[in-house]
Amino acid sequence: MSHGTTHITVSGSAFAPPWLPPRGRGNGLTAQSWAPIADIDARSVDTVLAALRDADVPAHAAPAPRPVRPLSPGAWVSGAVWRLRVSSTSYAKAEDVLLRILRELKAAHQRRTAHS
Repeated sequence: MSHGTTHITVSGSAFAPPWLPPRGRGNGLTAQSWAPIADIDARSVDTVLAALRDADVPAHAAPAPRPVRPLSPGAWVSGAVWRLRVSSTSYAKAEDVLLRILRELKAAHQRRTAHS
């Protein structure tokens, strides 16, 4: 699964909006307002950001202070969880992309574990 090159914007840099959480990264697209959409496994962040960028959905992810039911391709999230935020005006589109990409990640995870 390839989603092209993702332009990563790091929070806390001179180019990131100051209202986004520190130590996070975005997909290079900007928005006027942001809404949290999901808590995701840290290992999936780059793939999810790239898929949202490909769909022209501004997105940003940062470590979640208190994860709430993380979305993961596997049954269990082991390790860090990141909070995903998307442009408020693209929320519905982001939901569609997120559901599709999580199905793809789950299928890939199942293939890997079946061959282990």
